[in-house]
Parts: sequence; C-alpha cells; structure tokens
Amino acid sequence: MAKKNGRLFALALAAVMSLSMAACGDESDDDDKSEKSSKVSTQAEEEESTEEATEDVTEATEAPTEEEPEAESKPVSEILAEIQADEIKSATLKEVGKLEGDDIEKYDIFLYKEISDEEIQCLDYTGKPLLDGNVSYVKELGDTGLYIYYTTPEGDFEYCGLMDADGNVVLSTDEKVGTFDAVDSRYVKAYLPEAVTTDRDNAIYYSTSRQFSIDVGEDDVMYSGTVKLYDTQEHKFLENTAQNYDPNYRIGNEIITFSDADYNTVAVTDEDKVLDLDGKSVVGDLITDYSGDKTVAYDKNMNKLFSIDGTIAEISGTHDFYSLCDSDTSLRGLIHKSGTVMIEPKYKTISYLADGVFAYYNDDYDKQGLVYADGTELTGEEYKYITASGVPGFYNASTQDSKYDLIDSDGNALVQGQDYSFSEGSYYKEGDDYAYFVVGKKDTSLKLTRMGTYLGSQLLASSEDNAIFDLVTGEKVLDGCDDAYQAYGYIYVIKDGETTIYKAE
Repeated sequence: MAKKNGRLFALALAAVMSLSMAACGDESDDDDKSEKSSKVSTQAEEEESTEEATEDVTEATEAPTEEEPEAESKPVSEILAEIQADEIKSATLKEVGKLEGDDIEKYDIFLYKEISDEEIQCLDYTGKPLLDGNVSYVKELGDTGLYIYYTTPEGDFEYCGLMDADGNVVLSTDEKVGTFDAVDSRYVKAYLPEAVTTDRDNAIYYSTSRQFSIDVGEDDVMYSGTVKLYDTQEHKFLENTAQNYDPNYRIGNEIITFSDADYNTVAVTDEDKVLDLDGKSVVGDLITDYSGDKTVAYDKNMNKLFSIDGTIAEISGTHDFYSLCDSDTSLRGLIHKSGTVMIEPKYKTISYLADGVFAYYNDDYDKQGLVYADGTELTGEEYKYITASGVPGFYNASTQDSKYDLIDSDGNALVQGQDYSFSEGSYYKEGDDYAYFVVGKKDTSLKLTRMGTYLGSQLLASSEDNAIFDLVTGEKVLDGCDDAYQAYGYIYVIKDGETTIYKAE
C-alpha cells in the first residue's frame, strides 16, 4: 500500500516552552532626587511647603484606595449544574444512497480507485471522484470533524486542504499549506512551506514516502517556512501565532500561548490580539499575578476575577477548573474559573478525566482514586491509575495486580480483572466469548463467538450474525448484512453484492 498512499507527513521539530521573568527596577534613586529638590527654598517657603505637603498626605491617607472589584464567584450548586455529562444515545441508521462501481476500494477512512500501480484516485463518500479527481490521499484531522486532502504535487511542494465528510472544501489548497496537525478539536497547526532545505534547524516539517517514520530519512524532503494556527470554528488563521519554527501552542478557550524564538512567552486571544502581559503569567484562560503567597486572576481583558491564597495551575483536558496549590503544604485542590474553591487543597495531585470527574493521588503514587468536582470521593485509593475509557461515564482502572476494571461515574466496578483496558467498541473476554459492554444496561453484555467490527456511534457489526447491533441497548438495528465498514463517518453495508450507504443519526 505504500506506493498507493502518496506521501505521508510527519512532524520533525518541537519547540521547548519556557517562562520569561520580568525584572523590577529600583526606584529609590528617583525618590532621593525628588526629596532633595523639595528642599531648595527659603525658610518661609519651606514651612509653607511643609504645611501643603502635610495636607496632601492627610487627604491621600483618608481617601479610600480604589481597587478594581473582583467578579462574583459562582455558587457550587450553579457550577455543578453547568457540568454537562456527555449523553450516550442510540443511533438511527438513515439510508442516503447506493455505492456504484465494482472497482471501489477502501483504505483507512477513505474510498479510492486504483489508476495504476503508482497512483490512486480518491473518491468522496458516494464513490465519485473527489474534488475533480486530483486528490491523492485523505487523512482524518484529529477530533476536528475535518479531513486533510492532498493533491498532486506541484514541483517541490505537495499542498493540502481541508474538507468535511461530504467532500465540501473548508480550506482550499490555494492557501499553500503543506500539512496540518490537530492541536485540539478547534485549532490546528498549518505548515506553510517556502523552500526545500537540508538544514534540520530551519525545517518546520518533512515529508516521507515511507509508511512509518519517526525521524528524517535519507530520501525524505525537509521544508523551511511558517507555522501558524488555523481556527476551524471561525475559519480563519491567527496571524499573530505565525513563527518560522514549530511552536508548542498551549490552547485555552480564549487565550493561546507559545514561546517565540527568544523564548519569551507570547499570548494571543481567540480574536488574534496580542496581549501585553506586563510581567504576569497565563494559566489557561486566566492571566495571573502571584505575589506574597497570593494569586490575583484576570480575564483576557484584564478585568479582575478573583484573588486566592496559594497558586493555581492548568489541568489538562478542562478550561473550567484549575488546580489550587497550598504554598505551605504543596497539597492541591480544585478551583473553578470564577474563583469558587470546589475542593480545598488536600491531594498530592489532581487530574481531570471527564464529565466533572477527577483522579487524585495522596501519599502513594501507586494508589489513585476518583473524586467528583464537589469533593465527593467516588472510590478510595485502590488503583494504580485511572483513565477515561472514551465512553462517557466509564473509566479504566488498573488494579494493583496489573489487571483492569471498568468503573462507572459512581465508582462501581462493572467489569473486573481483564487483561486489557476498555475503550469505545472494544471487547473483553467472558470465557470463550467476545463480550461487548452494553452501556445502557450496566449488568449486560453482548456476547459474540467472533470479534465484531466497530462502526462508531456505539454500533457493532457481526459477520457471524449478519447484523449490526446497538451497544446502547444490545439490540439489532439492521439485519441481513453480509459485511459492513466505515468511511468518512458513513456506514457501508454490503448485501447480495450491493453496497448501501447509511448515516448514523
């Protein structure tokens, strides 16, 4: 397949983030000069000046100091009500057409037709040539819901664009992007090549004809140029994120930070505005000023939000909650972005899983438990580590004997002692059967004698039963299918030599 796939892309460089320290100047010399100049006068003038100065000082002392008021922190009950747990619903299969042509093949997430031993033509989800038949490869772009399409190379460069699952162009190859890399579900890095280079220090990415690559090979091509963020939600480039190397962008909901070539922290808002930090730090979507064991937090417009004893830090996977660290004990708790303390500092570490559920360690880093955002401990410290399974409301817990339990958001172990962790659409063993967890019935599994094919949307195809099952209910949703597969997010069901296209809704 390596020749059919066109050139696959990998990233070559990574930037190291570092924080800049702001130096405070000593203003004592200016104070001395001001004091000396005030003494150049006659004795009478000195007395008059002294009286006026005394009046000024008195007025200044009596006048209240004007401080920007803090935003009101939210009640815990209101914050908990805002946590929207992902809901798992049964999918409905809607027929959208037939796939015509005996020479259509599937690779990874796309369809193609073989032109020669050296060339393929990518097709859209209906089987028609994709974008005038000039597309040589298609790749899913992280969790953005978009796809990268690569076109026939033009000289030294092979450009790509973005499209949706239906083949509609979101970003044209006219933008001259060489490749993309997803940073999160909204922002992607766009690598714009300007010249071929042999200098690795100046390369922003490289292309390879090999299927797998972790380093630049002898026949690979390196490119210098520009890297910047593209906002897939607002459909625009953030021009103030552009650099001539590969930055390590840190993404908040409203603030993006990275290090420039001189290792200074740059903060850019989602409106593409550069922020003047003036010695302050960026923590997620908060601008913070730490002094005297106290942190003052501001929003991107420098409106004061709250002040709190201790320090705050980002928690990966959430923009709503932050880690709150006690400066004396180094223990950590949880604080909401509004300034409401959810959990007082009591844990060694706290990390986010999903749906308002966090994992915590205390004294022993081999013993982890679950805690809800309001401080309710869902499990004790009985597991080596706990991770999200990918199925909302369910978590993988590694036991002390290196087995895996599947636990729910109440801390109950639903499946125990498995050799492998659980993920969306994966099976676990029940004797000789392949068992699939039925999420709508926590004490039920779908047992098959052969491994099924996961089709997304909690749908599973079984070649032995010639059926598609719903993993939310365990029931059949489509019967009499010889085979099934997925491409571009659509489901293709083969029966009696005919392929029907379905959309899961």
